[in-house]
Amino acid sequence: MLTRKAWRDVWHQRGPSIAIAIVVMVGVASFVAMQSMVPHLRGSQQRYYQQAHFADLWVSVSRAPDALAADLRAIPGVDAVETRVAEDVVLEVPGLPGPATGRVMSHPAGRELAVNRLRLRTGRLMSSLRDDEVVISDGFATANGLATGDTLGAVLNGRWRRLEVVGVALTPEYVMEVQPGTFFPDNQRYGVLWIAERAAQAAFGLQDAWNEATLTLDRTTSEAAVIETVDALLARYGSLGAHGRNEQLSHRYLTDEIRQAAAFGTAAPLIFLGVAAFLVNLVLARVVAAQREQIGMMKAFGISNGMLMRHYALIAFTPVLLGAVVGTGLGLWFAGVLAELYSQYYRMPDATFTPRAGTIAVAFLVTGLSALIGTVGAVRRVVRLPAAEAMRPEAPLRFRHSWFDGSWVHRRLSPMARLTVRSMLRRPARAALATLGMALGVAVVMVGGYAYDAIAVMRDVHFTEIQREDVAVTFARSEGDEALRELAHLPGVLRVEPLWSLPVTLRHGPRERRAAITALTPRARLRRVVDGARRERTIPGEGLLMSTALAELLAVGAGDSVQVQVLTGERRVRTLTIGALVNDLIGTGVWMGREGMVLLAGGTAYDGAVLAVDPTQTDRLIAQLRRTPGVASVGERADVLASFDKVMRDSFGVTLLALLGFAVVLSMGVVYNTARISLSERGRELASLRVLGFSRQEVATMLFGELAVLGVLAIPLGFALGAALAAAMAAGMSSELFRLPFTLSPRTYGWSVVVLVIAGVASSLLVRRRLDHLDLVAVLKTRE
Repeated sequence: MLTRKAWRDVWHQRGPSIAIAIVVMVGVASFVAMQSMVPHLRGSQQRYYQQAHFADLWVSVSRAPDALAADLRAIPGVDAVETRVAEDVVLEVPGLPGPATGRVMSHPAGRELAVNRLRLRTGRLMSSLRDDEVVISDGFATANGLATGDTLGAVLNGRWRRLEVVGVALTPEYVMEVQPGTFFPDNQRYGVLWIAERAAQAAFGLQDAWNEATLTLDRTTSEAAVIETVDALLARYGSLGAHGRNEQLSHRYLTDEIRQAAAFGTAAPLIFLGVAAFLVNLVLARVVAAQREQIGMMKAFGISNGMLMRHYALIAFTPVLLGAVVGTGLGLWFAGVLAELYSQYYRMPDATFTPRAGTIAVAFLVTGLSALIGTVGAVRRVVRLPAAEAMRPEAPLRFRHSWFDGSWVHRRLSPMARLTVRSMLRRPARAALATLGMALGVAVVMVGGYAYDAIAVMRDVHFTEIQREDVAVTFARSEGDEALRELAHLPGVLRVEPLWSLPVTLRHGPRERRAAITALTPRARLRRVVDGARRERTIPGEGLLMSTALAELLAVGAGDSVQVQVLTGERRVRTLTIGALVNDLIGTGVWMGREGMVLLAGGTAYDGAVLAVDPTQTDRLIAQLRRTPGVASVGERADVLASFDKVMRDSFGVTLLALLGFAVVLSMGVVYNTARISLSERGRELASLRVLGFSRQEVATMLFGELAVLGVLAIPLGFALGAALAAAMAAGMSSELFRLPFTLSPRTYGWSVVVLVIAGVASSLLVRRRLDHLDLVAVLKTRE
């Protein structure tokens, strides 16, 4: 009997119940989707790393003999060693306008790699008897539509060569193919190529030698101890210092992504399930109040408190359970969409998403707890209500004069406005919670908009204020002033500025960090140092200009001294003063003046140059640079910018749309249920006004005026909550690779208000229909 009554009550409250179910659905969907992604990504990462023998250490040298590999294997704790030749080259890709850069790496003949093993997607490995066959990375192949049998153009050993693609492969070293020096993937213009070892050594002048080594370690070995031994062994071969996975770019991107997904997958559902608990309490409290006399009758007929508690808990849990079931299905679908999106950027063989029962179980547990929290207050009233007291009509609320009734505001308001304000003041807790729910809807939109705003600022600062060149050129080997003069005489070149970075180890007390000091040319216009506030920073005398992020890692500040050890040439060691800090947005940089760099390095050795180019001559210049020996890579700023915009659209578009949808659901759930409860509680009052001659429009204005006031109050509160959540997001997502600036555009504030207005109007239209069809006679009947 009680079960049948529960179903009837749920059906009678189907509007509010559906609103609760939808809010729960969104919360569960976001929880299941994001929390499913975390073990999916982490599990795929760990399995792939293990299967492919992903390296623990990397080290680069100028040139080391093949025989030295045996000495590396003999180091205690080293499990396996793989040496190789690795260089960047300019590529000509069929159908791709502009240049691309390829990371060419050697592959040993006749055996599988001991470290960072390849996994072929299609085709085969290159033949040791051919020097024009290559295997290319999967991301590069997919982005450019390349397949086995296609050809690429490249300059090898000073000669223009055609290379035939014989295979497409995955590598754990480039799960995300990000070119060093950039902060986002561009698979069209950067890829990895493997070529036969003999051909690579001949192409780059490293016969019987190598310039990179990768090592795996025993699990019980100290990484720091092995790095120290490796550095001592390879110091005289031009080693830049060994480093672990924490400095490997692809690994860091994937690890940071997993961490951020875990944080977002916990915070977002809590907001929605918290609002769901409020709505459950709101609706159930009204049901209990409306059924007060029924409760008394049931108690009088011997129905126990326990049975009544289960009965009303069933009413509360029905929409919650429905929302959890639908939300789980929606979350699993969305997780599949996210898995497909992630697979476009993180190339792993085990990319198929598999639902996890544990995640679904936790989702239902958390949802049940939120429903229980919302149910407790209302059910407690059922238990405490004596049968005789319950069967009597409920005493009306005690109304008394408040500060509002004697204020000047009261005298200036219309009668309808006074009724609206009094209704809010008589139920301040409900009004406050409704305001908070609407404010959370505003805040959710602001968080989604903040992601776009932060990326837009980073884009503008990086590509407009810092990198202002038209073309960037990287040299295969360090060059002097003569190379700059040759570039200046190429067609269309208007200005040339050198690029010069010096790899160093910075030490301050027990802390040390590998970095690259960049020389700044006096009066540079094409490459500058600009902070997050778009202010250009200059080198402070002979001191260093250091990124705030790097300074925090070294625990130093302006005026402190650091020990600088150069990792090339004579490996000089000097103590330099930090002249100033710069709060930049990307990387952990350090800069110094050109004259100081010459003294530190013992000479001039440029890594590349940036060029200002006549737009009408750009294509001609690029065509010439592609086939110029000594040029490792060529990049056009316009191409990089277009690729960046595409990545942002693809990756943030789905997230932003989801957040907008979530915010609409959240706001509508709160506004609609608040309006329905208000209509239920004030039905007699509103019907009386209709009988006295008030029009439907006037009565509706009185009812929805309260919602409008709460919405207006929710906007500034939502702005504050949104700003706080955006600041937390900026802190949580920032890393050594990049720092999100805290910025909120007027567009983001505007969209958050628009979403609240849309939710309010839609909810009001749904409730207005019920208001217009009030049965005045039935409402005005006095309960016996």
